Amino acid sequence: MDLMSGLDKFGLNPEEINDLYDDEKKTVTGNTPVAAAVQTEDERDFVFAKSVTCPVCDESFQTLTVKASKVRLVGSDDDFRPVYKGIDTVKYGVTSCPHCGYSAMNGDFIHVSNVQIRLLKEQVAAKFKPGNKNVPLIYSYDEAIDRFKLALFSAIVKRAPYSEKAYICLKMSWLYRGFLEKLVADGESPDSEEFANAQKTESYYYEQALDGMTRAVETEHFPIYGMNQDTVDLLLAQMNCKLEHLDVASKLIARVLISKSASRHIKDKALDLKNEIIKKIRDVK
Repeated sequence: MDLMSGLDKFGLNPEEINDLYDDEKKTVTGNTPVAAAVQTEDERDFVFAKSVTCPVCDESFQTLTVKASKVRLVGSDDDFRPVYKGIDTVKYGVTSCPHCGYSAMNGDFIHVSNVQIRLLKEQVAAKFKPGNKNVPLIYSYDEAIDRFKLALFSAIVKRAPYSEKAYICLKMSWLYRGFLEKLVADGESPDSEEFANAQKTESYYYEQALDGMTRAVETEHFPIYGMNQDTVDLLLAQMNCKLEHLDVASKLIARVLISKSASRHIKDKALDLKNEIIKKIRDVK
């Protein structure tokens, strides 16, 4: 599967850059999405247009941002994907310059070095074909997916650390999970081609996220994206469990449970996951 298919419409060719983590990737089967939440609120009420200046091309533009004071968290998936009432906030996680194409997770957008700016100008801005620069009322899933693909492309070009690329992939898998929930809510059959393709893509990005985050733990210092080691270990355990890597998940859970720094909340979640892993192993036998 092509990580960034569709970027040719922006004038960018992913084949000209290195692989995501510089070696071959594995493909996996799909995950089952969580039950879709019925949304009765108007998504437009939860976002506003914010002015931003691009650090690469110095042009100003507007991007949709979630109103933190308006959204209400109703829960989260086991792998920390947040679920809000009335809006999938993951869609709004990327800032993308409509002038030069440089894109990044919101918190990373302005944090680029001079060397990275040069690389982005040469390999993104010089080839980027701007589309419609008008700010929509909301981002559709198709628009959000394009923005995340541009962020991943930019991350590879600017030689971002494993953690940044892995986090983008994790958010993209969450994005496709939200899209799957929307398809379910809209009455789309799980047997349809669109559903199957989205499910396969969600799993593919999930595998890339697990690969990159595992590499980040081995090569980077904590905290990683604001997470301490206990939190990252729990996240990796959840991800490995979902992908049926039960031996790896078990080792990570054991490390969390004996950790002196892990909070009670983290240990409770780890214990729940341990019981789930034991059940899965028994079912296999």
